[in-house]
Amino acid sequence: MSISGAIDFLQDKYALSPALQGLVISSIMIGAGFSGFLSDKYGRRRSTGRRAKSSTRPRLLRLLAN
Repeated sequence: MSISGAIDFLQDKYALSPALQGLVISSIMIGAGFSGFLSDKYGRRRSTGRRAKSSTRPRLLRLLAN
């Protein structure tokens, strides 16, 4: 999926204004750049594992809180 495909989906689902569309696209680009930097510095497996752990912990805490 490309960014243009993602923004169409997000626009339909959340009715984003043009300003919010710009914010979403820039956030995606910054996140992709940061992920690339981590992969270059630490390697794909280590950086993917860290990202997975950082997104799993909050989800697990929310699940346990309910």
